[in-house]
Amino acid sequence: MMEEPSSASSAEAPTVALRTALHASKGLEEPLRLLGSVAIRHPWGTVALWLIAILLGAWGAHRLPQLSVGVEAGVPGSPSKRADDLLRSEFNNPFIDPLVVAVSAPHLSIDTAPYLDWLKETGRILAAVPAVRRIESFAEGHDERLRSKDRHSTTLLLGLAAMTHSERQRAVIAVRASLAPRAALLAQLDPAARVAVTGNAAADLDINTWSAIGGNRAEKQALPLTLAILLLAFGTLVAAGLPFLMGLATTTVSLGVAWLMANVMPVSNLLGNVVTMIGLAIGIDYSLLMVTYYREHAATAAPITDSARAAVARGGRTIAWSGVTVVIGLLGLLLSPILETRTVGIGGALVVFISVLAALTLLPAALVLLGSRLEWLPVIPRHRGRPRLLAFWRALGGWVVRHPYLTLLVAGGCALALASPVLRIRTDFSKQRWFLPPAMESRVGADLLTAVRGENAALGIYVLVRSTDGLPILAAPHLDPLLAYSAALARDKRVGTVSSPVDLQQGLGADEYHMLYADPEQALRDYPDIGNLFVSRDRRAALFQVTPAEGASATDIAQLSRELQARAPPGPFAVLVTGGAAAYEDFNHAMLRSLPRIFAFVVAATLFMLFAAFRSFLLPVKAVLMNLLAVAAGIGAVVAIFQLGWLGSVVGLEHPVSSIPLEIPLMVFCMSFGLSMDYELFLLFRIQQEYYRDGDNNRATVEGLATVAPVITGAGLIMVVVFGAFVGAALPVLKMIGVGLCVAVLVDATLVRALIVPAVMALAGRWNWYPGRRPA
Repeated sequence: MMEEPSSASSAEAPTVALRTALHASKGLEEPLRLLGSVAIRHPWGTVALWLIAILLGAWGAHRLPQLSVGVEAGVPGSPSKRADDLLRSEFNNPFIDPLVVAVSAPHLSIDTAPYLDWLKETGRILAAVPAVRRIESFAEGHDERLRSKDRHSTTLLLGLAAMTHSERQRAVIAVRASLAPRAALLAQLDPAARVAVTGNAAADLDINTWSAIGGNRAEKQALPLTLAILLLAFGTLVAAGLPFLMGLATTTVSLGVAWLMANVMPVSNLLGNVVTMIGLAIGIDYSLLMVTYYREHAATAAPITDSARAAVARGGRTIAWSGVTVVIGLLGLLLSPILETRTVGIGGALVVFISVLAALTLLPAALVLLGSRLEWLPVIPRHRGRPRLLAFWRALGGWVVRHPYLTLLVAGGCALALASPVLRIRTDFSKQRWFLPPAMESRVGADLLTAVRGENAALGIYVLVRSTDGLPILAAPHLDPLLAYSAALARDKRVGTVSSPVDLQQGLGADEYHMLYADPEQALRDYPDIGNLFVSRDRRAALFQVTPAEGASATDIAQLSRELQARAPPGPFAVLVTGGAAAYEDFNHAMLRSLPRIFAFVVAATLFMLFAAFRSFLLPVKAVLMNLLAVAAGIGAVVAIFQLGWLGSVVGLEHPVSSIPLEIPLMVFCMSFGLSMDYELFLLFRIQQEYYRDGDNNRATVEGLATVAPVITGAGLIMVVVFGAFVGAALPVLKMIGVGLCVAVLVDATLVRALIVPAVMALAGRWNWYPGRRPA
């Protein structure tokens, strides 16, 4: 055991500590009492205001998926993002990011009349869609690159006139609507035929749609189990239904606020799911705590309003501090380099704020209006298992404080074992389309595209070569360096094809190019495709489109992309590189740079907040370390299941992924760090209250655990059910977040709070509460 800190006498210590704690929390508790008192004095008005907010929230929640259109890929300010912006703003090329209509007819040949005629008519119909600017089809130019070797599959490339992200997604809807009757007609010619629209805009639209469906399905799956847990905890249908309805209310209002946010800024397609996850879990947890405190006080035959005030005074402090810790974790996402995760952080923080507000206003008002009716419709006798449950937790707590080293060895070893796969995480560039479920239309289209153009066709590298001497890019002095640059690219074994203004026809030599571009402007007028596809409007930049060789690995493609950023043609030229590999590399580097800042902010802010709450040096450090252990276990589970493939079939994983994007562990860290701190605060505030009675740290630890453990267990089970429901979602990203949060919360509510925290509290003794405030 650690040596006890010198302080006041044992008899005086609890009194001094109590005065210190009351002084420290006075500034927080008084506003909470005032807020709760207003709601208790005016319960009908409070409920009416919340009902209006719920109705408006439901209206906005219904419209949120229409605005959650995602944001453009890339890290703002990065080289790949600048190159991508230049491609879209300075070039007329409509095929930089096209829609692809992938077609497969196993019993037809593209050279036969029925299939070819179908393709011609389909191209004509799609060309009439207002959002489509240009179409490339095998039926028009017989380009061999647009059909498979077996002649059963083909693609139509649709260059879009739409520029903004939302316009491009509306274009996908229009194209699919026009294509539906054509697909039905092809199915009459070949029942095994498949037609699918893919491309970045199509994939993003599909992810939005599937994300909304997955969130609704997870909510429906989680609610019955959540209600069952609440029935076990409270015994009556009314008492169990109140936290249940509170969770639904806070989630609905929060989704409405998220809709307002989506009207003024781009939001991630994960926002609705994150709001649902956190809103249900936090809203029910806070209500569970408040109803528990209300029933404990009401059991003393106190008046209803007094019991409600006591619940607010007692539980409000814990809920408010808990809300602050969760918000701190979520606001850490604001330091990430991409807008998607930042909007998730803002939306998550909003739902926590609304949950705290509802727990301190709507819930006390509902308790006053219900009164004794809270105990109506009993399902399980209220006191049947209560004494045995308290006896169990007292016995467990007593054993832990008597054997802290053994407890730490066993429980800590289990938690570290769960966390150990984190050391094997890989976050590098991957060619896998793991983030698209196999049944998603854009995934089906991508798979069909692979049959036509190969696995690496969608991983093109775009190199923008700009002249820096003021001359047009195709001026005579530039041609030889550009030809040499293109020839060097073509010789690279990692390169399949190169398309550029100096790669128009195989076998065309330098002399022919000098003749062609003797007058560059005249050449671009004679051959408009060169200017539209490969030369910028100001004629100072050229596009070299590099398609990786079919046998190139993801590592080869990423390395090639990095090399091209540092390789320019000899002479007055500068290059910018974009494409999937370049964007991912920039994203990875930006995330790695931001992670230390995010970690430092979350940990430092939490330490400061916990010191303000407890006036202790040791408790904040211990709490942060315990949280990090639970978070590491959650991320370790993600790596073990999704990257290493352990138990992958249990969560419906198609196959192990080669790497895990950094935003997954980042979101799991920021979300679970704050959520795990909930239980730490529930436990420590109760232990602190017991400690103030007589200064006996071990007795306070055992009694605090015995009293709060049932609440922590119930709250933890509810969070596990809510997060676990998202593990069944079709989108792998939702599965990953669900697994990470589910395991982190489960480890925290069992191994950490029930075993490791009491063991550490016993070892530290009265150092837990040092320095407090010394007597004069």
